Amino acid sequence: MLVIAPRFDEATQYSYKWTYNLVKEIGKPFEPLFIHDATRENFEEKVGKHSIIVFYNHGDEKGLYAQGGKEYIIDKNNNHLLKGKIIYTMACLWGSDGGIDTWKKGAKVVWAYKDVFAFTNYEEELFMECANYGLILYFKTDMSWDEIYKEAIKKFDEAIKKAKDGWTKIWLRHDRDALVCYTESNPPQTSKCMLRRIAIRLLGADVAWKLKKAKIIGMLLALIGYGIALHDFAHQVWELKGTSISLEGGYIGFLLLLLGLIALLWCED
Repeated sequence: MLVIAPRFDEATQYSYKWTYNLVKEIGKPFEPLFIHDATRENFEEKVGKHSIIVFYNHGDEKGLYAQGGKEYIIDKNNNHLLKGKIIYTMACLWGSDGGIDTWKKGAKVVWAYKDVFAFTNYEEELFMECANYGLILYFKTDMSWDEIYKEAIKKFDEAIKKAKDGWTKIWLRHDRDALVCYTESNPPQTSKCMLRRIAIRLLGADVAWKLKKAKIIGMLLALIGYGIALHDFAHQVWELKGTSISLEGGYIGFLLLLLGLIALLWCED
């Protein structure tokens, strides 16, 4: 397990402390990239030796920040190194884009937040418990990651009930709703690619993410052409018989074409 925890401002004082509590609770061997060791070069050198990558620090849509916050330690130019690995993060926004791209490039599990991760410093223990809970469950139970995600949501709900301050409750709800866990059986439900978004809406995320872009384009062109051809055929039937609803061989052919297209779309690439 490779554990990355920069520390360079007030917020990261807390995330750094949470990291120590996490590895202490897990009680498993790990290799640290803490403070000044949390560099892009060190990550790229050491990531290949580990199947689990933990990151606690600042992030944004594009990447996760290295020590000092001036460059990314992980972004779209090197996240292919996470292929086949579990990456567990506590960072703002990365789950909205960078985490999705990491999952697309073959990461086994991406645990992240699609919005900012906020907390109150007067009840920060509740936030720490919720942020750490997923990885603790992974090491201490036989649950799948999809099950762990559901339990983590319950943990947030319990923390909301325990919280004494109104702002703590608000931010716990916010962080709970921002948490995502991308797995093979639970793919991202959105995409920045318009074609992918259309495919997700039409076919569902499980199918749409398995399609290559060329296949999505082909699917859309086939559907458009199918619609035009069906419209013209129905119009000709109406001109001949005064009604478009008629038992014609052409309609049977269109039905078979549609069934064949659906079958092709559900096939693996």
